[in-house]
Amino acid sequence: MFLDVDLDLGRLADLTGLTFHVSGDWSSGTGLSADIGNFLSVAQYFEGRRTRLYTMFFQQSFFNGHLDMKVGRIATGDDFLTSPANVSLVNSALNPILLAVQANVPSVTDEPHATWGGRVMIWPIASLYGAAGAYYSDNTLDELRTDGTEFGIDKKHGYFVVGEVGYLLNYEKGATGLPGRYRAGGYYDSNRYTWFRDPDRQEQGNYGFFLLGEQMVYREGGSGSAQGLTLFGAFLYAPRQRINQLPWFASAGVSYTGLIPGRDKDAAAFALYYGAFSQDLPGQTYEVALEWTYAIAVASGLTVQPDIQYIMRPSGRSSIGNALVVGAQLSIQF
Repeated sequence: MFLDVDLDLGRLADLTGLTFHVSGDWSSGTGLSADIGNFLSVAQYFEGRRTRLYTMFFQQSFFNGHLDMKVGRIATGDDFLTSPANVSLVNSALNPILLAVQANVPSVTDEPHATWGGRVMIWPIASLYGAAGAYYSDNTLDELRTDGTEFGIDKKHGYFVVGEVGYLLNYEKGATGLPGRYRAGGYYDSNRYTWFRDPDRQEQGNYGFFLLGEQMVYREGGSGSAQGLTLFGAFLYAPRQRINQLPWFASAGVSYTGLIPGRDKDAAAFALYYGAFSQDLPGQTYEVALEWTYAIAVASGLTVQPDIQYIMRPSGRSSIGNALVVGAQLSIQF
């Protein structure tokens, strides 16, 4: 369950373009991946059993939206490394954030976890933007056991910075071409990391690079229609294998909105996820997950989503058997 409150301070206090946001989350249940033994969690919404404060920040927009800034308790995953549009994948590899980055930098936050930070986004033209964010980074925090009120900043921990350039193709009002979104960026974390093969050795800093893309290749219903076929993909490279669990990650998939005649708002998708483990982790090679999902728009705000996943080489170990996972996701929005 998720609660979000937005206050428009432009109307309340005559502060043009300024808003205040606060949100909270309640979660319950257990994670099925603990029984399977795999790395790419089969359910992105498993967050332990907690009631949490999520975000709490001010956001200011300037120059008719060409410059946007926010500061406070925010999450990296709300602005960077986000999942493909128009499809809600159940596996956590891409949703709500590129999981491989969190595997290598545990302090990276996404819903329902936030930390102190700031983000700036610049739109020089409607189709091109640049964004940068800086966040407090505590890589020792067990996020499943936090409640969002860990407001203190410990000087022994560091910072996480991320930057991204994005290009939006045919997203502007009145565009007749097929829409696409392409993103490229990199990140750096300043904390100390322990070597896998030599626990007595540490090194300062960790970094990586990422590419994300999605492109509609076939459309039904003419200009502006959301119905059609879209391809999407992701790639991550984190060079330092001695400290990164997943130095390589890649994903590719396809989604179709309105696949079945008369079901224009339903969304079907197939995705493949590949994560290569560090060569410094003995006995672990790679994990592959396949996902087939179909989101049924039952009514306004109500979606039922059957989902099938097949996990190969869980956690990169041949000693763990492959697993077939059959489930469903229910979404209710008020």
